[in-house]
Amino acid sequence: MSQDSEKYYLIFEAWSMDPNQWSILIDSIAVLLAIFGVLIGVFFYRKQRRDNSKDAFDFFQSSMPELIQSIEEAIVDLKEFNHSLDLDNFVNPILSASLNDKFLSKISLVHLNRYYSNRRTDRLSNFKQLLIDSNFFGGYHSYITKEIHYFRTSYQEKKSTYSKWRLLRSNKFFSTNTEENEPTDYKEFYTTWVTNLNQHLSGYEPNIQEMPLQIKKREALVEHQIKNLSHDILPFVEDSQSANEVSLLAHKVVSDYNEMTKMEAKIRNVLEKDIARFEEVLSNMKHLLEKRETEYQ
Repeated sequence: MSQDSEKYYLIFEAWSMDPNQWSILIDSIAVLLAIFGVLIGVFFYRKQRRDNSKDAFDFFQSSMPELIQSIEEAIVDLKEFNHSLDLDNFVNPILSASLNDKFLSKISLVHLNRYYSNRRTDRLSNFKQLLIDSNFFGGYHSYITKEIHYFRTSYQEKKSTYSKWRLLRSNKFFSTNTEENEPTDYKEFYTTWVTNLNQHLSGYEPNIQEMPLQIKKREALVEHQIKNLSHDILPFVEDSQSANEVSLLAHKVVSDYNEMTKMEAKIRNVLEKDIARFEEVLSNMKHLLEKRETEYQ
């Protein structure tokens, strides 16, 4: 740059300008460079956001098949446990630990939501539904394990008491009928009841194959035999200690049988609702899952 009589020029004298003009030019160039720098920054910022959302989407898609398989297996296990209630031979469902693998916490939901909002708008509602569903299946393994453990423990306690109905026809009570101090009418009543009970149970020896039949006979046994006994024996309770003990046991058997029935109905209702919910979750996830060979846009 050369200087001549307060004139400045760059390379060629014809490009000479006074200091004010040069100052304006330099400021204009600085402004243009700043704008250009901002544009470059915005470009790379948007590119990084696109890359981050794409990475989140890819990870999300790669994690889906395992979770879908876990949910399918959970549905099968819950149905098997529900069926085992009919057999009175409970089999604990073996739920995959993947249900507790909260993979959504490993993904930036902001980036993933941006990807669906910009590039998968037709599945955005399904994605948002999955976020809601994740609160259900994310902690389901721990939840259902506690529910089933509580059910099994309580049910077995009640069943243990219910099983004492066999004492009603055992020597524990029936042999007392031979004692002279027992009222004659009570002896006749109880002997008749035991005879009718044995006829009701005659020819029946429960085994694994007959387990469903045993469940049905259990209901008939309680409703038509033991419940009637608990009512009909009351007139003899005051004069017979044996009748009093039989009455207490019969009432306890009926009460615990009713509790067993309520607990079974409650856990069955829970299982059926959960199975239906899992099937909805599974359908939604399969709609979200895209074929791996498809190049995500």
